[in-house]
Amino acid sequence: METIIKLLQAMPYPTIFFVGLAIRLLVCMRQFNRRGLGGLQHFNNYFVALFTLLIEWMFKWVSIGFMLYGLWGWIFR
Repeated sequence: METIIKLLQAMPYPTIFFVGLAIRLLVCMRQFNRRGLGGLQHFNNYFVALFTLLIEWMFKWVSIGFMLYGLWGWIFR
């Protein structure tokens, strides 16, 4: 955890913002490509769907945190 904090403190704020944006775009692109003709997401079984959606949900919140932290530091620094 300390390593991640030190890495974030060493990175410039615009880089943190764009890393968050890249994570968000990759997760949303995966969700979009998983959709079928009816617009629903297709999974092999329920537990794969549950685990996949949980991981994607966590990555989305991490990316939002990165973008807000980067934007805040970029504007008010």
